[in-house]
Amino acid sequence: MRILLCNDDGFQALGILTLARHLREHGHEVHVVAPSEERSGQSHAMTFFRPIPVQRMDAHTWAVQGTPADCAALALHHFFKDHPPELVVSGINHGLNVGWDVNYSGTVGAATEAALLGYKAIAVSVDLQRGMTLMEQQAAFDRAAELTRKVVAQLDQISWPVAEILNINHPGFAPRGVVQAACAGYNMHVPQIITVEPDVYMMGGSQRVNRGDSSQDVTAVQDGYAAISFLRARQNSPSISPSLGAVIEGLSYDLL
Repeated sequence: MRILLCNDDGFQALGILTLARHLREHGHEVHVVAPSEERSGQSHAMTFFRPIPVQRMDAHTWAVQGTPADCAALALHHFFKDHPPELVVSGINHGLNVGWDVNYSGTVGAATEAALLGYKAIAVSVDLQRGMTLMEQQAAFDRAAELTRKVVAQLDQISWPVAEILNINHPGFAPRGVVQAACAGYNMHVPQIITVEPDVYMMGGSQRVNRGDSSQDVTAVQDGYAAISFLRARQNSPSISPSLGAVIEGLSYDLL
């Protein structure tokens, strides 16, 4: 299978290098188009009407001075427009993307751009605990990459909703199992605001408050499972609101 890899941790990140190696070892043709440096928290941000420098690192790797979504767009619209990939995988992210995280995740952003362009897309993330040695991190990425490879091998058995992405979160250690879970499971507190100097601030230190619902991805991972979920790439809602309709009717009447 011809596979495009993107991420938000950079083209040299251990996660994407590990995933590329595992997929290539099992016969897949893998191409990497990823940021030249870490671009975490970029969500679906894209660079419009400004130059985006790109460096060809080798026959299968492009380093992009842009966002994760830029990487997916450049690859699918330009680099591989004549020979498009059969699948786009974003990751493996250095840290989970569960619950509200997916709204901020550049990993999910790259997969979302691919899904909106009509491609099957997977976002993959792994939990890395503080204080992990490089060897322990490598083992965590190897486990997540192997799970991803097994999912890729069974893609034809999955009924894939249009414009949705598959979101995989791995606990890092050998999981108790794999479950399908809702992308939900905690409330996010307002991020800590740090004053660096007058009129200069930094946000960080967001805290997850787990609701303890085993059907949700954050709880599933905390309980030792790998969690897989579908996420909608489109932000439109199929809901019809009678109250909104009444307001619109009144607005239309006022315009007459």
